[in-house]
Amino acid sequence: MPYKSPFEPALLRRGAVLGAIGDVSVPLHYGDPDREAGALRTGAGLIDLSWRGVIDVTGRDRARFLHGMCTNDIKKLQPGQGCMAAVVNRQGKMVAEMIAHAAENAILLEMDRSNIVPTIEHLQKFLVADDVALRPSDAAVLGLWGPRAQGLLSVKDLPDFHFVIRDGVAVSRNRSLGVEGYHLIVPASKSAEADGILGHGVAPAGFEAHEALRVEFGFPRWGADMDATLLPMEAGLEPLAISYNKGCYIGQEVIQRVKTYSEPPRMLVQLEVERAAPGDKILSGAEEIGAVTSAASSLALGIVRKEFKSPGTELQVGGKPARVRALPWQSRLG
Repeated sequence: MPYKSPFEPALLRRGAVLGAIGDVSVPLHYGDPDREAGALRTGAGLIDLSWRGVIDVTGRDRARFLHGMCTNDIKKLQPGQGCMAAVVNRQGKMVAEMIAHAAENAILLEMDRSNIVPTIEHLQKFLVADDVALRPSDAAVLGLWGPRAQGLLSVKDLPDFHFVIRDGVAVSRNRSLGVEGYHLIVPASKSAEADGILGHGVAPAGFEAHEALRVEFGFPRWGADMDATLLPMEAGLEPLAISYNKGCYIGQEVIQRVKTYSEPPRMLVQLEVERAAPGDKILSGAEEIGAVTSAASSLALGIVRKEFKSPGTELQVGGKPARVRALPWQSRLG
């Protein structure tokens, strides 16, 4: 059944134009995506991120168990700390990309909502005598981005993905749009939070504005630039989501072998190209070497074969010239 955002009534009152992202209805825009993107860059904008959801992981063995099931170092996380990670299968292919938040009595796994049930099912296959419980959370996720965001939330000096609790809401630093920002994990009982934030001069912003900044920053999104066919390195996640000295986990042998002896066969890159569209073929001469995964005005993201990943490589998309660029976020967050 399609998921309805708990913030929808408040955002409809602000003029939200709704659309589906997967099976989730969220605001696409509020009449002017360019103005909304401007608010994110220069002031503060609030985005309904209800295509993201949360798994609550509890039990005394939760950190040890998750440490053995994903690509990053979960055991080192102290309460209030977080990190990106990927759950992978034995072949090293991604089951889910996630942000793990260590709370006092639980670890909150924030991920694309479509991955919640598959991830729980995957993890449960490896539970034996572990004191671990996995359940979908009733929480939804908001994003607040822009230069004013820090002051509005009264937070400072948080490393990326670390968090504080404000009135029952987990406020986690998240700069995936290339500007100062935070994910707010909001319990169902606090769904009026959107109204409260918008009452402080914050502009509502939609999915289209989110994508414009995200593509500009080169940050991948599940369901667009990464899926279950990719190794996490192919999606560009290596700087933030993979630890090579944490020890064993499911899929670790494949990940380590690729790192040590070869390189990923494909890579996510940013492309400088006019008016591309997801699904467009990426060509080198007459040879198809990849496909566009996300696009926004004069930039796009795409998966290309490894021999075409170098910045400056000249390609074509839809009969137009395209130039490969490095993913900007990797030099700023990695």
